[in-house]
Amino acid sequence: MKRLKFVFDVGSTSSLQMLVLVEEVLNVFSSRPVFSLQGVEVDFKTLEKKILKKKSWPSGLMSNGFKLRFGLLPALDQCFLVMEEAEWHNNTELEEEIRPILEVEGFIQAWISDVEYDFWQNATDPLEYEGVGRSLQGLPMRSNGLPPPLDQMEIDTSGNPGRNVLRQGYVEAIGSTMWLGDLFWERVGADRLSKISLLESHGFKFHELGKILKVITSKNIFFDNSTLEKQRALRKILFDVS
Repeated sequence: MKRLKFVFDVGSTSSLQMLVLVEEVLNVFSSRPVFSLQGVEVDFKTLEKKILKKKSWPSGLMSNGFKLRFGLLPALDQCFLVMEEAEWHNNTELEEEIRPILEVEGFIQAWISDVEYDFWQNATDPLEYEGVGRSLQGLPMRSNGLPPPLDQMEIDTSGNPGRNVLRQGYVEAIGSTMWLGDLFWERVGADRLSKISLLESHGFKFHELGKILKVITSKNIFFDNSTLEKQRALRKILFDVS
């Protein structure tokens, strides 16, 4: 299953504004988006009231085959929207329909990832592996840096090409398809034209969508180490890290 993650400037949109926009996008997939919370159907007005009261989206929100999350990270000057498939959707149609979300003022970046691959690329707790009988052999380990008795060894994901790292104003993350707004280059401190030249020299496809640069590194979503070279090259180009 796929996950779409969008990152925006923290002051660019509110929880309620994003909900209204997501409803409009989902309306394309169905004549009437049906929302549910923890498996129980909920009407849009009730959902609006919950969000107005708590200023955040309730957990367990789903609609039209997507798990939905929206969050604010004021300290990092960003907010995010996650649309995760609970059922399969056509890639081409999906990429077309999300265009209104990409056009939100304050858009920074978005990317597509494989849910399972993304999870294991960022899992640091050995118990996650042990719980499903997954081997820890050969995985790099490091201390969690906490004082006794909280100190313990954890999996070192710092060398994983699919790792997600929260930065000030953006997320250091890659995907087989990415959308990068003007704010992205400003936040990472990179020259847009120079980066486009590097993408081109590596044979990566890209398209200009107004102020947004769509980068296509692979036709298939990154789901294992078979595309390791491409993943590392893309991360190096965009973030100057391997």
